[in-house]
Parts: sequence; C-alpha cells; structure tokens
Amino acid sequence: MRFGWRLATLGFVFTGLLSVLFVRLWFVQLAEGALYAAAAESSTIATESQIAPRGDIVDANGIPLATSRSELVVVVDRAVLTDEAEDQVVSRLSAILEVGPIVIRSELERAGSGEIAFVSDLEITADMAYTVLEQRLDLPGVTIEALPERLYLEGSLMAHVLGHIGFPSSADLERNPDLDPNVVVGKLGVEREYDAFLQGTPGLVRYTINAQGDILDQVDASDPLQGDTLWLTIDSVTQQVVEKILVDVVVLAQDRKDENEPADARTLPTERATALVMRVDTGEIIAMASYPSFEPQAFVGGIGEDEYATLSEAFAFNNLAIQGLKPPASAFKAVTYITAMMENISPRDTTSVEQTIECSAQLKADFVDDSQLVYQNWTRASDGLQNIHDAFRRSCNIYFWELALSIWRDYKGTDNEDILQDWAAVLGFGRRTQVDLPFETAGILPDRELFDEWQVTQPWRVREEGWLGGDLMNLAVGQGSILVTPIQMATAYAAMVNGGTVYQPQVVDKIVDANGEIVRDFGPRPLRTPEIDPAVVTSLLADMGSVVRTSGTAAAAFTGLDGLELQMGGKTGTAQGFTDAEGLRHAATAWFAGVAPISNPEFVVVVMVDEGGSGGAVAAPAAARILTHLLGGSPAPLVAGEETD
Repeated sequence: MRFGWRLATLGFVFTGLLSVLFVRLWFVQLAEGALYAAAAESSTIATESQIAPRGDIVDANGIPLATSRSELVVVVDRAVLTDEAEDQVVSRLSAILEVGPIVIRSELERAGSGEIAFVSDLEITADMAYTVLEQRLDLPGVTIEALPERLYLEGSLMAHVLGHIGFPSSADLERNPDLDPNVVVGKLGVEREYDAFLQGTPGLVRYTINAQGDILDQVDASDPLQGDTLWLTIDSVTQQVVEKILVDVVVLAQDRKDENEPADARTLPTERATALVMRVDTGEIIAMASYPSFEPQAFVGGIGEDEYATLSEAFAFNNLAIQGLKPPASAFKAVTYITAMMENISPRDTTSVEQTIECSAQLKADFVDDSQLVYQNWTRASDGLQNIHDAFRRSCNIYFWELALSIWRDYKGTDNEDILQDWAAVLGFGRRTQVDLPFETAGILPDRELFDEWQVTQPWRVREEGWLGGDLMNLAVGQGSILVTPIQMATAYAAMVNGGTVYQPQVVDKIVDANGEIVRDFGPRPLRTPEIDPAVVTSLLADMGSVVRTSGTAAAAFTGLDGLELQMGGKTGTAQGFTDAEGLRHAATAWFAGVAPISNPEFVVVVMVDEGGSGGAVAAPAAARILTHLLGGSPAPLVAGEETD
C-alpha cells in the first residue's frame, strides 16, 4: 500500500514536469516564435582578420635589420556604413586626424566597398585615438587598433638587399586575387623574394553582430602568428665599410673628371657604382651595395610622389650588382686566359702560351671580311715581349687578340668556334646566376647564333654579314656586344679560383620560425663543375697576384697596405667610353675583380663604377680598401691609382 502511494506521487511529479516543459515549448515556438526568429535573422556571424607581424630580418651575426612594431591605426568597417553615414565618417575623421577629406576617402576606397579599411598612411597620436573612441557613437563602424608596422633599424644600410614593402598594386591583386589589399607585401629585395615566409599567419576573431553592427558575443578567436625570421649571409659591419667606400669612389671618379677635363666638356657625371663580396667556396654574399640608394622606411608610411620620382630618375632602386649590365672589359681576360690554358690555344707562330710575342702598339689583322683590320693596344706604345703571364699582368690587348685570332683561324665554322663562349657560359656569363633576389638580369654572351637571331629580330644591332672574326676579338678582351653584371663576374672569378665549382650566390642563410625552429637551411648550392686543372688555377692566382704588385696594372692602387697586398690579387678592366648621338661623352666603366688571401682564396670582391674611367685608377683602389678590411686591416683613405686598362 505504501509502495503504491509512493509510485503515484512520483507519477504526479513527472506529469507536472512534462506539463511545464510542454507549456514552455508552446510559448517559445508559438507565442514568442516570431520574436526569436526575427532576432536570429537580425544577427549574423562576422569574421575579422587580425594582421600578423611581419617576420624579422637579421644579418649573419643575428643583428636585427628589419622588424615589426605596433602602430595605432583607424579601422573602418565599410560593410555597416550607408553612403550618408560614410560621408559623415569621412568628415569627422578629417577633422580629428587633421587631414583633408580626400585623403580619408582615398584610404577607404583603397579597400573597396563593403570591406574593412585601414587608414594606415597617417600618423595617429594617442590624443587622436582617444577622440575617435570618445566620438564612436557618431562614427559608426570606426575603431582604433594597434597594428604591426615595419621598422628598418639601420636606415639605408643594404637597402637593395632588404628591399621595401608596400600595399599590393592592381597588378599584384590581378596576379594573386587572394592577397588582402590592406596587408603590405614585399616589393623589392628579400622582402619580395621571401614574402611568403615573412607574411606570418593572420589571427581570426569570430563574433555575432546584430543588424546595427553591434557585437553581441565573441564566438572564438585565434592569435596572429609572426612571420619567419630571415638570417642573411651578409655581415653588416662589412656592408657598412663597402657602402662608405662606394660613396668615396664616386666622389674620387668625379673629382678626377673635374681636374682633367675642360669646364665646358659635355661629359656625363659619375653617379653610380656597385660592389659585392662573395665567399669563394660557398657562394654566400658577405656584402652587396649599390649607389645611389634609398631609405626603405620611407615606403612604410607611404612615399611621396616627388620623392619617388627623384629616386627613380637617379635609378636609386636599381641594384647594380645584379642589374647593372656593362661590358666587362679586361676583367674578362681571366676567362680568355682559362680557355687558352685549358684548350692549348696560343698566339700565331707560337706553340705554347709560355712563349713570348711582342706586345706592340697595334695589331694588324688580315681578315677578308668586314672586320676591323687595325687594333690599338691601350698603352698606345710597345710594351715589350710578353707571354700569357706578362700579358695578364700588363693587360696586353695584343696578346689576347692573338688568342682570338688563333681560335678563329683554327676553328671557324666548326663546333669549336664558340670555345671561348662555351667556357664563359659554363662559368656563369650570359645567364642568371639564380641569386635569391628579384629582377636579376641575364646579360649578353654573343656568338654566331645570337647574331643570326638578331638579324631577324633586331637587325639594327648587327651588320648584314653577321658574326665576324672581329667580334670574337672584341669578346676576348671583354668588349663589343658582351654585357655582364657584377654578380656574374664574382661568380665566375670564384669558380676560376676555387678549382671549377660554380656556386649559386645566396643572400639568405636560413629561415627560422617564431618557435626558433629552422624552416629552411640554405647550404652551398653547386650549379656546375667545369674541370679546371689545378696547375692552371695556381698559375692564374700567381698572375692575379702580380697584377697588384711590381708593374701590374693595379700596382699603384695597392701600395701602402702594410704588406697586406702580398695576400691580394685581381684584374683591372676599363670598358671603352664613347660619345652618343647627342654629343655627350660617356666615360669608361671602371672594373676590378679581386681575391684574398691569394694563397688560399676565401673572398672575391668585385667593384664596378659606371662612368668611372680607368679600372686601375678608380675601381682598383676601392677594391684594395675592401680587401684590406676583409684581411683584418684598417682601410686607408681612398686615393686614385694609376691610369691603366
């Protein structure tokens, strides 16, 4: 009986609970169903992307060069603004930020309609930010956020290597529609080349908002993750030394013009130069400088049109180390030297490069085609009996022209006609070195096939007869149609003195993520391994050493180095000047390619001065100071060397 009473009581309780639940369900679904449905329809899930800090860039020793810092930015959600409300926002922000409404409007329109706009090209003070927040009821869709800003810590140091950032252009967005127009991308240098690593991972915040744009609740969130860190191969101390020497060598070259030319001479000024240092056995770039330069920081806040135009007119954005195309002049004679030694080619009436010929004032060729018949040596006088070693030391054009004549007479019309070009190509000329920087140029390595192609595609560049013996003679001394970049010169010289390994030049050593884990480690990358006899390498090094001593063409530039010149070697080059159609005189391009220590080469240094004049007088002294620094000495003030080829 008692059990039955308890069971009945329990039944009444369950019945009551079910009744309450039923009534509540009826109330929600029928009585207030329309209200809940309206609320659900009026709220949506919104996703907001949070910009990730861009990854750092550090030098070979971990010294920071580029990083990110927080910056106050006005953010406008155009999706919640009517046209009338947007006009009100533009007007109020213009007054608060103290800029014209056109500036605010252009910033909003850059993001597009219905998108989040970042007014990021303006400096927002704490007072401005407070005022915006204080007036947010009259500024619908407007907030203040702290966003990462790029900061270049060393001014213009290695600007061409670092590059700069900027918002995606229309071409960028067309090429990659997934780009966020409000997130900066790399535009030049490693900032562009490694942009995917530097970008980082954006954070995401998801929340519900009502029809008025008010945030109702946060659903979930993920923090932004900073981009990876680039460790460069470049040593910032050496870079500073090289950049200072570049400024000095431009001044030196211009001073020599001012002293030696009439005041009314119509000669282009010396305004551009470049230098780089490469490790012989790895291809790592220790320093790379190009003058004139620019300030990467100027692009962070948006560079002015006038400033940009001025820099563009001065070709300040051109990295001459990888884009400066010039005839290599006598610096190319090292390639002709290697070809002759490896292929057993010697001047006419000799059977060995060890035999001497007269380095006369001029050479008369017996071509039966339309080639030039008389060639003048740079000395304009006889320079005595010389073999290949003497000719390299004194840069005797006659000797190297004779080598070209031997190739032409023995191999014209055969597969070996291009034997010099074949060696030049395998050493890296006429092709990109594949350095990890954007916009590298390939240069020109001329031969019969290229001239035949030009006759069809660019007939103004070649004569009707096509490739002639005189063209090969020009090539043998680095003149004529050949155009090379300084980085090609450095790559080739490194291969010639390391025994024949052509390395891919590299400015980034490794990439490390935010947790300190190595994402990518760039070891040495051999591209080709032409076999060069060790005896030939030894011979070339000895002759490069003689260039900077005794009566070599760079001897005067390598004096007063406290004996360090005994550990150095190199080759001068002076590309011929000319007068253009407007009567403007273009001075010669000054070159020097050097190595140190000469007994066991570790570094290759290449200096090129556009409109610089003599390689021995201008480029060689600059290279001597750079080599002095690399060997632990203190570079002396720059003074001119001797006027040589």
